[in-house]
Amino acid sequence: MSRYRHTKITSQQSFICRHCGSTVVPVEAGGHQRNHCPFCLWSLHVDLRTGDRRCGCRGEMEPISVWVKPSGEWAVIHRCINCGFIRTNRIAGDDNELLLFSMAAKPLTMLPFPAQKTLEKIG
Repeated sequence: MSRYRHTKITSQQSFICRHCGSTVVPVEAGGHQRNHCPFCLWSLHVDLRTGDRRCGCRGEMEPISVWVKPSGEWAVIHRCINCGFIRTNRIAGDDNELLLFSMAAKPLTMLPFPAQKTLEKIG
């Protein structure tokens, strides 16, 4: 049985992250509910629709990337390791900044082409 609560996490609830085992306290900034661990950024596949906790999969959701919404707000892109479902979650003010920056920079460290040739064309 998961140690993660299968009800909507409100600002008054805490949970233990299934992935890293950290105790996660209520969100202080950047949202009214917490839907991922601020330490490792992992989540759980528990929703069919945001907040309903009706999904039977219950797989861990791996943080695979970040994206910036048109408003400028950052969100984490999660993929379920059981079924492959992809969902985004807005970041919270206490999320691990180093992990967020690492995910944002990862595509630049794994270019599908030789960077030197591209830089020569630019400069």
